[in-house]
Amino acid sequence: MKSLLASLMRQMTVLLVPLVTSLLLLLLQDNHVSADDCEPARCGNLTLRYPFWLGSNNQTSSPCGHPAFGVWCSAGGSVASLRGSSIHVLPIDYTNSSLVASHNKVAAGDDGVCLTNFNLSSSVALSPFTISSRNRALCFLFGCDGTVPPSALDYVNATSNCTAPVYAYLGGTYLWNSPPAIPTGRCSYSYFPVLETEAATMMAAEYSRLLKDGFALEWETVTVGDCPECSSSGGQCRYDNAAGKFWCLCPGGTRAWSTCAGARRTAVRLAVLPDYVQQQRRV
Repeated sequence: MKSLLASLMRQMTVLLVPLVTSLLLLLLQDNHVSADDCEPARCGNLTLRYPFWLGSNNQTSSPCGHPAFGVWCSAGGSVASLRGSSIHVLPIDYTNSSLVASHNKVAAGDDGVCLTNFNLSSSVALSPFTISSRNRALCFLFGCDGTVPPSALDYVNATSNCTAPVYAYLGGTYLWNSPPAIPTGRCSYSYFPVLETEAATMMAAEYSRLLKDGFALEWETVTVGDCPECSSSGGQCRYDNAAGKFWCLCPGGTRAWSTCAGARRTAVRLAVLPDYVQQQRRV
């Protein structure tokens, strides 16, 4: 009876060890990511690195960055947009976690003022970006039903080549959850964030320039992970799309959740047939 049990155990070992070994080797391969896989990418004058990454309609996620920070590069590398949207990426300030962006609808041509009858903040409302308080609120009145704006503010007729009158007013700080309280009369109303520090009195054509120059967006470290801390510890920043969280690729392939400081490489040892395991690694 004992010899029969021993024989069965040997047979089970012969059958199970290759299977377990293969699974463990696959696990090791999946947890090892080459440091060269996420080298900084270029799109025009932009250098894209974590949390940004270079993607396309055919690649909508990457371990190289946060899903919302994918940049589609088009027009021969001259246009960088957030995930192929109307939000175009201009300079990126990695140190201050901010970028300058523009909305293609109002920035593409010379008639942006004529196309301001929508709420720009809705374009970023569900993203990890927030519209910076460094922006000023550029207010537009349109569809005034044959009337003129109230005289309480110095509205400028910014109609230019528009088919209907458009009036503009450059206000104070842009607060996307608290629109400026301005008199609108019988006009419809919208407002856009712009980077402007000059006096509010401007020529009509300059409002289109402001729309082209764009506005500042910011993101928080808590959303994308503390990449500077990871980098300063010798690691490279990665994003686990399945887990939905940041992680740090350390020298030698070690994986840490925040920093390589104190991280140790996990060794996997098999108690049965070590020579067989080593042989499988070399295959």
